[in-house]
Amino acid sequence: MPNVIEIDKNLYNALVESFGQDAIKEKINTFLVSAIETQLEKYTGEILKFEKKYGTSFIEFEKLWDEGKIENKHSYEIESDFMDWEMMVMEKKDLLIALSNQHFRETAA
Repeated sequence: MPNVIEIDKNLYNALVESFGQDAIKEKINTFLVSAIETQLEKYTGEILKFEKKYGTSFIEFEKLWDEGKIENKHSYEIESDFMDWEMMVMEKKDLLIALSNQHFRETAA
């Protein structure tokens, strides 16, 4: 079931009159895909900074964290990095899944 985006009625009517309803849907989908791609680029860049800083991937860093092999792991900097890095990895995964699902729907149509 699709989600609903609320758009001002006058703006919507003007857009539909100018472009047509199908074109509006396509433009909104294109915009949303572009926004996801932009966010993926941002997360990828930030993740690479953490990988460079700690010399490893998040998966390996998390393993070392769980094994107690990260020195001063409860310092503000390291713990904060861990939480930010973890969030970005999870968000990136979710966005990639959303993008993949969107691509699948487009090719199936």
